[in-house]
Amino acid sequence: MVRDFFVAALAAAFALILLTFGSHLPMGTALRMGPGFVPRAVGIGLLVVAAAIALRGFLGLRRRRAVASGEPPIQWRGAASIGLGVLAFAVLIQPIGLIASAIVTVFVSSLAQDGDRIGERALLAGGLSAVAGAIFSLGLGLPLPMLPAFL
Repeated sequence: MVRDFFVAALAAAFALILLTFGSHLPMGTALRMGPGFVPRAVGIGLLVVAAAIALRGFLGLRRRRAVASGEPPIQWRGAASIGLGVLAFAVLIQPIGLIASAIVTVFVSSLAQDGDRIGERALLAGGLSAVAGAIFSLGLGLPLPMLPAFL
């Protein structure tokens, strides 16, 4: 129950950040989107999700008042490893390129799951980085560095 309110507050905070940064950018139209379109749309959607989570927490709180139950602890390992994976990607994409940063991101994010499956993680990292490279360079033609500059 407390977790629902915490998640709703966190989602609402991210939504407000998106809406704040997106408010200074031109919106555009649905056919010709400006740079402010996506931050505003995602921010509004995230606010709706936050309200739904808070409502679910409130309704669950009313149901659970009569029942004393111990909630399981928040799984910080998963949240931390996925957050660090996203941060690693943002920091590493320019210096070491898309392929290597995607591999690091997948490995760091896969630490959220218990176990020692290094082979599966290597296969997943290689496959996802190859697909990401193909999509962003060949499919979309984005000028992202694929490999480190020293190679």
